[in-house]
Amino acid sequence: MIKKIVTIPNKILRMKSKRIGFVDDSIRTMAENMIETTLDWDHDSEFGAALAAIQIGEPIRLTVVRDSFESSKDKNFTTLINPEIVKSSAEMITDIEGCLSVPGIYGKVSRHLKIKVKAQNTAGNEIRLTLEGFPARVLQHEIDHMHGIIFLDHVKDSKNLLSIDEEGQLSPLTSNDKVQLP
Repeated sequence: MIKKIVTIPNKILRMKSKRIGFVDDSIRTMAENMIETTLDWDHDSEFGAALAAIQIGEPIRLTVVRDSFESSKDKNFTTLINPEIVKSSAEMITDIEGCLSVPGIYGKVSRHLKIKVKAQNTAGNEIRLTLEGFPARVLQHEIDHMHGIIFLDHVKDSKNLLSIDEEGQLSPLTSNDKVQLP
């Protein structure tokens, strides 16, 4: 079932998500709904990389992450329950991020280049991941959501904010852009 994506300035995005104590069918169904919601959001110039449960109004530690970021044609996702970063590299990298909950705005954000994450899968089993580059960025972004943090909180200078046009081209945000920042 497709859910409505919560967008700024909705205060729920600032809530801390609760740990999931037991993985049951309701959690698996919510993950499936989140995948459907992300796929429904996809459009010509953009596609969703991931979605945290808080973004559909559910303050629990659950995220779904696309398996491939190369093409929207790949509709496979990994579900991560109670993900947490257990180690991160000292090396940081700055790149452009966007968010389904912050429509039309992008920003330059510095993140750890590499991270190690532990989580549970939909069977409730512990899994460990080592991620680098864009996949590491995506998961740091999603885990931030679980702490009530959105990517705009990391943007140090408003000159690092961008908007997107109908063709998917990014350009600096101007005073003419109708944007409501949190």
